[in-house]
Amino acid sequence: MRSLVTLVSLFLVGVQAQHGSEWTYSKGSLDEEHWPQHYPDCGGQKQSPINLQRKKVQYNPSLKRLNLTGYDVQVGEFPMINNGHTVQISLPPTMRMTAPDGTQYTALQMHFHWGGASSEISGSEHTIDGFRFVIEIHVVHYNSKYKSYDIAKDAPDGLAVLAALVEVKNYAENTHYSNFISHLVNVKYPGQSTILTGLDVQDMLPEDLHHYYSYKGSLTTPPCTQNVQWFVLKDYVKMSRTQALMLENSLLDHENKTLHNDYRRTQPLNHRVVEANFKYSPNESE
Repeated sequence: MRSLVTLVSLFLVGVQAQHGSEWTYSKGSLDEEHWPQHYPDCGGQKQSPINLQRKKVQYNPSLKRLNLTGYDVQVGEFPMINNGHTVQISLPPTMRMTAPDGTQYTALQMHFHWGGASSEISGSEHTIDGFRFVIEIHVVHYNSKYKSYDIAKDAPDGLAVLAALVEVKNYAENTHYSNFISHLVNVKYPGQSTILTGLDVQDMLPEDLHHYYSYKGSLTTPPCTQNVQWFVLKDYVKMSRTQALMLENSLLDHENKTLHNDYRRTQPLNHRVVEANFKYSPNESE
């Protein structure tokens, strides 16, 4: 009996140690400040996210429209999980994005970053002229020339992320998010998963999919590999305040606390060039 108790105790210590080693954004020995000590790429020169300074963005008219296929309504089952850092939806390989240079990328998953720790804090990762939006959506892809994400994730040209920023004003409910938000209750705890039946990612993105910023950067979470081609859409997703609050307050993290502020601080540009396929207009409103 004593040996059984010892084994159980060791198991619990192991679980606590494992959870203790989980990287976080703002607390513990593996908070954002200490990521580079355990994940060297996180201290690199091409990190994401960044502050997009519109006056310094270079206009490149040769940047063609992103060709998105399979982004519209898809039938089937799409797993959705609380991974302790965000809520993530698995995407089918029939979803593809072709970049301006002709590179084709296969979709893997989409996830969200948000704030919520106080009414004053928004949670997008990229900022525009220092302004942080309420939520940021990432659709993660890998280069289709590789057989799998596991191979592509370490390749220098392996990854691409399509990002969209969410603004909340006095907007009515965005019905394209109703199904997703209604399922958040099923993934309250880390490791919990549920199934979305039917998915239309295109409707969950902004109306204007033509105009975007682009730059070379990294994953915004460990291991922060610097092999991501970023496409940040100029247009915004519009969501009601109630919907944003639901996303901000529905999930728990590994410490059984409400999952708030799951975004990384902006990183130095370090002489990288940010391009856009539209001209900056100083008279444009946010």
